[in-house]
Amino acid sequence: MLQNYFVVAFRNLVRQRDYALLNVLGMSLSVACCILIFTVIRHHLSFDTHHQNVERMARIVMDIKTEKLMPFSGTPTPMAKALREECAFLEKAAMRTDIYEVLVTIANAQGGKDKYKEQEKFAWVEPEYLEMLNLPLLSGDIRSLSEPNTVMLTANLASKYFGNVDPLDKTLRINNNIDLRVVGILRDLPQNTDYKDEILGSWESLKSRPEMSLGLDLWGAARGGNYCFVLLKQGYELADLQALMLQISKKYPHPDSADFFQYKAKALTALHFDTEYGFNVNKKHLWALGFIGLFLLITACVNFVNMATAQALTRIREVGVRKSLGSTRGQLFWQFMLETGLIVLASLVIGALLAQLALPYLNAWLDENLRFNARLLATLGLFLTALGIVLTFLAGFYPGMMQSGFSPITALKSTFNAPKTGGFSLRRVLVATQFGISQTLIIGAAVITAQIHFAQNADWGFKPGAMLTLEVPEPANKTNLQQQLQQIVGVQHVSLCYQPPAAKSNNHSGVRFDNRPAFEPWLVSNKPVDDQYIQTFGLQLVAGRNLHPGDTVREFVVNETFVKKLNLTSPEDVLNKNITLDGTTAPIVGVVRDFHNWSLQEPIAAITFSTFAAGYETCAIQLSPGNPAPVLAQIRKVWEKNYPDHAYEHHFMDERMEEFLEDEALILNLINAFAGIAIFIGCIGLYGLASFMVARKRKEVGIRKTLGAGIPVILWLFFKEYARLIVIAFMLAAPVARLAMNAWLEDYAYRISISAGIFGISLLTTFLVAILTVGVQSARAALANPVESLRSE
Repeated sequence: MLQNYFVVAFRNLVRQRDYALLNVLGMSLSVACCILIFTVIRHHLSFDTHHQNVERMARIVMDIKTEKLMPFSGTPTPMAKALREECAFLEKAAMRTDIYEVLVTIANAQGGKDKYKEQEKFAWVEPEYLEMLNLPLLSGDIRSLSEPNTVMLTANLASKYFGNVDPLDKTLRINNNIDLRVVGILRDLPQNTDYKDEILGSWESLKSRPEMSLGLDLWGAARGGNYCFVLLKQGYELADLQALMLQISKKYPHPDSADFFQYKAKALTALHFDTEYGFNVNKKHLWALGFIGLFLLITACVNFVNMATAQALTRIREVGVRKSLGSTRGQLFWQFMLETGLIVLASLVIGALLAQLALPYLNAWLDENLRFNARLLATLGLFLTALGIVLTFLAGFYPGMMQSGFSPITALKSTFNAPKTGGFSLRRVLVATQFGISQTLIIGAAVITAQIHFAQNADWGFKPGAMLTLEVPEPANKTNLQQQLQQIVGVQHVSLCYQPPAAKSNNHSGVRFDNRPAFEPWLVSNKPVDDQYIQTFGLQLVAGRNLHPGDTVREFVVNETFVKKLNLTSPEDVLNKNITLDGTTAPIVGVVRDFHNWSLQEPIAAITFSTFAAGYETCAIQLSPGNPAPVLAQIRKVWEKNYPDHAYEHHFMDERMEEFLEDEALILNLINAFAGIAIFIGCIGLYGLASFMVARKRKEVGIRKTLGAGIPVILWLFFKEYARLIVIAFMLAAPVARLAMNAWLEDYAYRISISAGIFGISLLTTFLVAILTVGVQSARAALANPVESLRSE
């Protein structure tokens, strides 16, 4: 019996090739998307779950008390030392502090030097860090990292730096100012970890060098990259540690304000999805991806149900004959379910192949290295099995019940025309569902596109165009570099500074104004700059004057937000008033117009500028209009003359500005791709459904044309049903999309308002797609000779 079911199912699908191919194409696309989405979600849910004893691991973070509590990912450097002394229920505690970018220099066999600029790979760590995160050593001894001027590398970097030569006891020179001896090689880090440091320098190195040991025992400052890891003893929970952190906050207060730093503990596995203290992976985005995958599956199932119920016209007499010959309804139902199962099976296989082909493009978008390894394939096998069963029942249950339920007498009547049992009203609901999903995705893509366009064309308050930035090495004779660059033809202005006006790195400090007794309840972003900074970036003074040249802090310029936060009415009110910042007191001599110092997600901060040569990390160069290539060559020549031991690298300000829109661009790419796939799947269904509708109305069209109906009337006969459904779907989709996108826009301090035009784009796009899809079949019917359709009558 089962073999007979397979043979009959296969013959039916071969005989109805168009029906089968359309369903397989639509369903395989949705399956491929679901596999990719499942892979991404599983990848993120697995972050840092592989560490031994991870359920007892936590990281210390803190809130900074300003106008409101400001979450901060780092801690003061002595945190781990204090916890080891104060907390008896901690098994281990370790500090880690990173350096975003380092220049690694290796002596090669030819007597020269190989240089590598590495970003987000270097950190100073205590030995316990390796034990807590279970970083296995391939060679060397973890105790060696307790010695000063030692370092451990991953196998990947060891191969990159030294090739096949044994790297142990070899020397790395970091930033041309410290030599580190390689004492261990670590196994390469897994992809699913947020702690990707591959060059681990010993914490003792910081203590042994006076210029680096400053701040190791200070409780009044913290860096975002200062991580304190802790491992609780068996039997203790995170709540026990939280209570201790309140005591630590009181025992080791900030020198300026006892409750300025408020410490707390966060479970290590929770930080990946923590947008305040962790790594800014928003779980809402994963939920959104999951729902998109579900929507695509629903769209494919809708296609199947629509075409299967419409196709019942061609199989109704087959049902009548089978029932007359003794087949039961159950046997017919499982016959139809088996046909559905074969389509689903083919879709799963093709979908898996499509996912494999699409994975490299997804990796490029996400900047990941996802692979279908053995462990993932085992999980995917279970996922696809469950998905296949669910799809088979979702897509096949209703058509199977409907077709197997036909009365044999009615089915065999020659006058029988169309199934009235529920088919078309349900198809209306399903088609409207498809349109609604597509319109929701189109509206989302339109809103994100509009927000990106708004950010790209917003007035940021400074001139980013034709601006070049160079990282200035330390130590360096920066003034000589500035003077030589200024002499190049094609260079308008050169400024030495900490960072450009808008940057991802900002220093925050407390400030005391004039004779007020306490620090202000908000922080300022302090930017060390020279006297050319305001002119170079085109900042506008609204009161007072520019900074005078100098190497130390002698005066300040502030922005308008600084004045507003002081509750003063005019910029002139702050001129010549003293402020105290980082232990230095000096007068305010100027006020500049507000500019965005971060992305448009954040409100403009209070900002101070002061001359402080030790804080200059960037050289900003304003280029003249014209071809920049000759000027860039001259800039590089000057740079390499001044810093022969450093690697030259420049960035245009426009490139740095685009970094603020990376997340939005990624979301837009994904939603455009999924919206396009959803529309394409919907088109497949519409095309199939329109084909059956044309066949069903063939004689009606012939009669209408015989009675004088024109082509427009015939076209409207087919399209009017879809027009109504599109409008109904839009009325349901528009409020849902508006609610969802307003929630997304709430993350932006500066954002667009969702206009009626965006909804109009969605509606018009859906109408256009439906017209093009249905129009092919409708036009064929409208142009057909009515004699051919009426000949049998």
